[in-house]
Amino acid sequence: MVKGLREWRFLPLETRNGYWNMALDEAILNAAIEKKIPNTLRFFKWEPSTVSIGRNQSISNEVDLNAVRENGFNVIRRITGGGAVFHDSTREITYSIVCSLKFLENLDAKNVIEQFEIIEAGIVNALTQYGLQPQKGVIHCPAIFLDGKKFSGNAQIRKKGYLLQHGTILLELDPNLMYSVLKAPYNVGKTKMVKSVYAKCIGIKERLEHYDETKFLFYLKAGFEATLGIKLIEGNFTDYELNLADKLVSKKYSNKNWLEKYE
Repeated sequence: MVKGLREWRFLPLETRNGYWNMALDEAILNAAIEKKIPNTLRFFKWEPSTVSIGRNQSISNEVDLNAVRENGFNVIRRITGGGAVFHDSTREITYSIVCSLKFLENLDAKNVIEQFEIIEAGIVNALTQYGLQPQKGVIHCPAIFLDGKKFSGNAQIRKKGYLLQHGTILLELDPNLMYSVLKAPYNVGKTKMVKSVYAKCIGIKERLEHYDETKFLFYLKAGFEATLGIKLIEGNFTDYELNLADKLVSKKYSNKNWLEKYE
């Protein structure tokens, strides 16, 4: 290990359903607050595909629940902000970071936007290794762009001196599938929304000659290490986190009262 680098826990790519993915993120955050774990980076996928809505959104305004059921997808409410997102089981990698706000402040990331961006810089660094030129920007929440098109959206929650930030990395697009379950805004047709996604968003595979998941994950991990000045040590979930996540799945994330909180 390079002298002076702080060690974080790294949880390598795994695939879980939407309820478990969000319950685990919350469990990691609570475990960090309780000083039971170090700062943590996690990569994950979704199976089945999942619609997630922001903590303050109305599900009936955002999601076609009949289409969700017909497709066998999950639908969940996040504890983070932001808008409705379709997490495609085969076209996305998601990351989450839980760390103390003090750690980011010590890197001179003092405010919300700076803290978003220093974490996003890990993704920017990874794609730069491929010769691409990603740019940081904002659409509702801080995001990352290629050739002016969004490929990564991100959301946060802060609690008792700790931050959870998670975000998507789009590999490919299927706007027709996306808007079969997401509702278009009032007075806007789905056809128009599909065209808008093609115009404003991009999957990184469109700009890579060869995409190899193992290689990409290696660069992604290295990107976070370089930009945050950390050493990632592969680890596992603790019993505390798994037990708490199990409770959160049944009592919160799969619970109708939480999902329909603002109906």
